[in-house]
Amino acid sequence: MNQIRLEGEAHLKVGIFGGTFNPVHIGHLINAQFIREEFNLDFIVFIPTKYPVHKELEDNVSAEHRYQMIRLAIEGVDYFKVSRLEIDREKPSYTIYTVEEILQKNPDWELFFIIGYDAFNEINTWKEWKRLLMTIDFIIMKRPGDVLHKRFNKYMSRIHCAKNPVIEVSSSIIRDRVRNGKSIKYLLPGRVEQYIYKHGLYKSER
Repeated sequence: MNQIRLEGEAHLKVGIFGGTFNPVHIGHLINAQFIREEFNLDFIVFIPTKYPVHKELEDNVSAEHRYQMIRLAIEGVDYFKVSRLEIDREKPSYTIYTVEEILQKNPDWELFFIIGYDAFNEINTWKEWKRLLMTIDFIIMKRPGDVLHKRFNKYMSRIHCAKNPVIEVSSSIIRDRVRNGKSIKYLLPGRVEQYIYKHGLYKSER
């Protein structure tokens, strides 16, 4: 079982991988694999957001569907977990709330928040972003041409740039291909592909 209650006593290095995962795909999984090994993390927790705060959720796919797709994608991989922490929370899915709740239950854990360059460069728009950067470390996944904004220079001791591969696969590409009747084979795990077709996801009109 890859579900996790997010509470324990042991000192662990834990990666927190948040996002809409609409849907989860091989880019997410391969990068998570590289980052876990590079930073010697005990495990990585995928935390799908219920409603994204900073962008619109395309195709209106429920948090439950997105959670189930992650569960299928990581099934059988002990060092990947998935949490319902944000989708079961009634208040907005602000990252600062998630991090503080995890640390409250697991004060001995060393947390690393996994994020892409593009999203990190807009972190100054997040709720209590300065407190967040002083609370946990960030692992930033590289993308073509991305550089850190100079506004974050004072926080560099909390920022780690990953040596992950650049994979030109995105959730939006997958959604478009489903919508246009094209194959999504090999872009995501087979069980996730089957789930998408079984539940008729991403077939809505633009």
